Amino acid sequence: MKFTIDKTIILNALNNTVKALSQKITIPVLNGIVLNVTKKGIELLASDSELSIKILIDKKDIINIESEGKIIIQSRYILDIIKKMPSDVISFEEYNNNIKIYSDINEFILNCYELSEYPNINIEKSKNVITLNSNILKECINQTSYAMSQQEVRPLLTGLNMKINGDIFECIATDSYRLAKKTIKLTQAIEESVNIIIPGKSVNELVSTLKEDIDVDIHLFNNKVLFIYDNIMFQTTLLNGTYPDTSNFIPKEFKYMINVTLNDFYDAIDRASIITVSKDKNIVKMSINGNKLVIYGSSIENGKTKEEVKIECNNKEKLDISFSSKYMLDALKVLNTENIIILINEDDKPIIINAVDDDTIVELISPIKTF
Repeated sequence: MKFTIDKTIILNALNNTVKALSQKITIPVLNGIVLNVTKKGIELLASDSELSIKILIDKKDIINIESEGKIIIQSRYILDIIKKMPSDVISFEEYNNNIKIYSDINEFILNCYELSEYPNINIEKSKNVITLNSNILKECINQTSYAMSQQEVRPLLTGLNMKINGDIFECIATDSYRLAKKTIKLTQAIEESVNIIIPGKSVNELVSTLKEDIDVDIHLFNNKVLFIYDNIMFQTTLLNGTYPDTSNFIPKEFKYMINVTLNDFYDAIDRASIITVSKDKNIVKMSINGNKLVIYGSSIENGKTKEEVKIECNNKEKLDISFSSKYMLDALKVLNTENIIILINEDDKPIIINAVDDDTIVELISPIKTF
């Protein structure tokens, strides 16, 4: 194997490939990156056995391929080496299971893993495929993934529930204290319904590798899902089990319908949370009285604060309800709208948040009793 390539091109490919690696890998060879040079170009592959990423650098983007070959490079040093190479053009050459990385004025020689020790990573396409624009897919994930659980007590809740029924595509996440649900209509219906759970790590890494405004082919299987876009194949195993049915979590009718400017509401909660920073979940109290909304924050150690916000409310009866300011701020951050509707029934019932001009997203936050 011997080739020469632009530093930026190989660095970009490596940056995306290493996202598949994990700190918890117990098989040493899976700390490596498979580098496969053929007449078509260069394939890079990394996997932690659950998440696998393969990237193809087309031969037209390579300065020169002198000879073909396949080797497994140590991932621990390769990124730093490429970043700090003094030249914009870098050459790679394999010999005796080592890889030489060099320019006109310097060189590194790295030991490599045995190719025979690398497990077979089967990345295959499915006949069951849907295509989404990357901007839509990113928005679906970004507006819901924040509600995934960070606790392993209920493993299924650490993932993102992706559902397709006909031409309706849904992304759902909940940690049992909050919920986010995004629903969009596909341009074409699919015959078989889909109900899968994608691990949280995979969801986050997928978003970080997606480019703007490109088609993403989603290949669906019973135990894995493959995303193909640009020059990347991104395959992840699925969490095994049935995601909780969240269809009945959101009430159909509400006593309180509150219209408020998103930025005003966000800023008021953000300021109030400063004083409650040492408290669990940063609990604040929201008091609604006619067309006035007041946010209270208090802490025995720090003091107290009060924030008033103008609103429009259909119910003149006073209501006090407490909630986690952190959870509320997380929910508000992902909305791309000027005004929101806050829907409430009682002080011990869920708070529902809708965007005024976007009916594809709904968010739920559980109240917190403070007595």
